[in-house]
Amino acid sequence: MIPGFLQDVRYASRMIASRPGFTAVAVLTLALGVGATAAIFSFVDAVLLRPLPYEDSDRIVLVSQRTPSGSRSNVSALNYLDWRRGSSVFEHLAAFTRAPVTLTGLEEPMMVRGARVSTSYFDVFRVGAFLGRTFRPGEDEPGKDAVAIISHRLWTSQFAADPRVLGRSLTLDGTPSTIIGVLPPGSAFDRDVTQIWRPLTFTPAEQTRDFNWLRVVGRLAAGASLENATREMDVIARRLAHDFPESNKGLGVMVDPYGDTLVGLPLRRSLSVLLGAAGVLLVLVCANVANLMLIGGTRRQSEVALRIALGAARLRLVRQFLTEAMMLSALGALVGFLLGYGLMLTMQQLIPPLTLPSDVRVTMNLRVITFIAVVSLSTGTVFGMVPALRCTRPDLAEMLTGSGRTSANDSSRRIRNLLVVVEVAFAFALLAGVGLLGRSFYELMRVETGFDETNVVTMGLPIPETRFADGEQLSRYVRDVVDAINRVPGVREAAATSALPMRGWGFGLPFRIDGRPAVDAALRDTCFFKMVSPSYFSALGIRLVRGRRLSALDLKGSPPSVVINEAMAARFFKGEEPIGQRILIQEVAPAGAALGPEIPWQVVGIVANEKVTTLDDTSPGVYVSVDQSPTPFMNLVVRARVDPATLARAIGDGVRKVSGDQPLPEMRTLTDIKTTSTAAERLRTSVLLAFALVAMVLAAVGIYGVISYSVAQRTREIGIRTALGAHSGAIARSVIGHGLALACGGLILGSVAALALTRLLTGFLFGVTAMDPATFVGAALLLMTVAAAACYLPARRAARLDPLTALRRLE
Repeated sequence: MIPGFLQDVRYASRMIASRPGFTAVAVLTLALGVGATAAIFSFVDAVLLRPLPYEDSDRIVLVSQRTPSGSRSNVSALNYLDWRRGSSVFEHLAAFTRAPVTLTGLEEPMMVRGARVSTSYFDVFRVGAFLGRTFRPGEDEPGKDAVAIISHRLWTSQFAADPRVLGRSLTLDGTPSTIIGVLPPGSAFDRDVTQIWRPLTFTPAEQTRDFNWLRVVGRLAAGASLENATREMDVIARRLAHDFPESNKGLGVMVDPYGDTLVGLPLRRSLSVLLGAAGVLLVLVCANVANLMLIGGTRRQSEVALRIALGAARLRLVRQFLTEAMMLSALGALVGFLLGYGLMLTMQQLIPPLTLPSDVRVTMNLRVITFIAVVSLSTGTVFGMVPALRCTRPDLAEMLTGSGRTSANDSSRRIRNLLVVVEVAFAFALLAGVGLLGRSFYELMRVETGFDETNVVTMGLPIPETRFADGEQLSRYVRDVVDAINRVPGVREAAATSALPMRGWGFGLPFRIDGRPAVDAALRDTCFFKMVSPSYFSALGIRLVRGRRLSALDLKGSPPSVVINEAMAARFFKGEEPIGQRILIQEVAPAGAALGPEIPWQVVGIVANEKVTTLDDTSPGVYVSVDQSPTPFMNLVVRARVDPATLARAIGDGVRKVSGDQPLPEMRTLTDIKTTSTAAERLRTSVLLAFALVAMVLAAVGIYGVISYSVAQRTREIGIRTALGAHSGAIARSVIGHGLALACGGLILGSVAALALTRLLTGFLFGVTAMDPATFVGAALLLMTVAAAACYLPARRAARLDPLTALRRLE
């Protein structure tokens, strides 16, 4: 068998080398399909299939509070402590929260993304230190918590990878902390945005049950299962709901595999759609190459017939064709790997930050290479089998005498036509899907954001919680910063806010409307709660619908005033006039994680909806003056008369006149924030568009190849018809009609595939339905135009065929 196999390889190599044009087209076609599939699979493998990069990662769980609606939420400090004391199914249970800190003592103050974590946090993930150590039990107690662990990235960027960094004191939010460890390079913690970790020590103000601010992870104990953990935590949740109904009534506990919680449904669906589209493209590639090989095999039928007449077994001939197909597939896989690697790197650069979890690392590893090999083997078998079986069954008598040229090609022609129909069908499905996503993206970009982003720059204003003794000092400091920025030449207006536009709710608080039946706090509706300076609305150009905006007179001690958005008015005040009514919302403590007594906020105005998260979001919410509800979690928005990028240094200088150690991190324009918010949709649509364009080109090549070969096969017939007086226009219409008939057949078949594909896109669509007729008609017209263009050259060649030359050549 080995000598026979080597002989097949040598023969196939000669055949491939003797047809450089065919080989180049086939290899490039295969490379496009394999490369696209490999690139998408590398993301699917990293995000959905590969285990997390931790020891026994299947034992790590996320423990969340379950709301009455069934969704996950964070947990309060006292509930977490009760979970930890009452559970026995966890080897370690740790809470954590994001906690950026201001690092001073360097040339300039800088904000460092940080986290406060339980001392067992790194034990949950079984991650040790690269230098030094991680936290020890007891270091989360007051007086023992002045220690910190830094990421390897921060160690190299800010401390020049100095091994003497251990024991060095850092000033974090004005408090000294000692570096005790550096985490390993290349780990998930090094890819995370967090750069510094401190012990989670609960102050008296943070030990509450009504402020849910912690996330909890755990490692299951030996012998414990997910079901055991769920049952035990349900018992604890019922006990807490009984003992503390005001904060815990209706709340449960969810215990989920940690890996399953890292990837949200939108990302899972996006990857599934992209992988499906790559699979469709691979089918198109197989059909296209099979058609090319079928045409080439038809031209070799005389050779095949002669070899059979000389005693060659059909199995040997089939093996010969398959060997050639496998070698083409191997070449396509090699080029496809390079294309796929480039596409993977390009997508990694284009994916918005934080889209993929830090625990995920996308690479072309052995699993992906194995996948490429399997795909290549499968495609080689698929596109090689049809011509191998068809071209090794010639009629010997007819093929050796040449009398069966037409009859021998009939079944091959039908197969070629069927393959073209399949190509057009799948190309139409992809075009329809891309058309829907394109229209959806267009509608999304036309959405009214509720604000004017022209010449607006944003930045953080991190303030240590312990910096000011009371809320009045904090709010006065925020006013001074805003006033200092307003004095900078070129600034039109500045404002402070607890949450930037399109960057999230900030605070989401339960509320009830005064005069309506009382509801337990745990069961109330929630809305976003923004603390803003009165200039926020004018600085962003947010339209006042009626009533008034917040003013400089809305100070501590004056009647609590609130402005609501249109979504809040429409959802919770149907048929009523909101202005003058009171909304009861608990006070947010200026420092610490706690809620105070209910405050009766009187509605004084209604403003247009501001997009607080994404462009398709219309969340209900309220705005209060930062003077009446101060918070250290602040940001700034600055509208400039000129390009705001030119004012960055001047704004920083102005703020440093108020406080020399105040950093202004993450300075970004509002336009950039808006663009980033749609980056995922733009990338998904762009990748699918690229796939659809390739599919359309492949369909056009398939139609051109079939029609061109058909014209070559009909040269004698066309010559006779022309000699008998057939008009060149009629011959051209006949050729084009054949191609358009194949395209129409593909559109009919493709409509079924398109309906199936577009249903998968329903969750991604905005402002357009999955059955949008305009998109389907547009995709069909585009594909028919491309098909007509593909038929033009063969039709033109047929119409200009000289009958005498054709008849003489075929005598």
